Amino acid sequence: MSLYLEYASCDSPYACAAAPIIARKWVPVVVCHLLHGPRRFGDLRRAIPYISAKVLTENLQFMRGEQMIVRDVRGEGPSEVWYELTARGQDLSKVISAMNQWGLKWLKSREVGNPVESFDHGRSNKVIIPLSQW
Repeated sequence: MSLYLEYASCDSPYACAAAPIIARKWVPVVVCHLLHGPRRFGDLRRAIPYISAKVLTENLQFMRGEQMIVRDVRGEGPSEVWYELTARGQDLSKVISAMNQWGLKWLKSREVGNPVESFDHGRSNKVIIPLSQW
């Protein structure tokens, strides 16, 4: 069954079909960093401090499978692995921009000093991001 048929009852079937791909936890953040150009794994890991190496690896593999990024091994001996957005991944810049505008309107407009809290759904590793860091 095609994705279109699976979401045919939705008013926006392609948006519904794209949501599980582009809304996967950390994918928009990885895309945001790769929009500035190719990055090595360690660079991404340092730039996204709350993501574990395992989760970053899983997301990079997922993004490769979705043809959003390419993995480029450079050099011989001690080689370097670089990740770069494909045209498909670069097209997400519009989505990232829209998310930024939404966040600017709905998150930053909260009273300064109040944290933006993620829903932890019973998990103990809640991340709180003070607006003053934005």
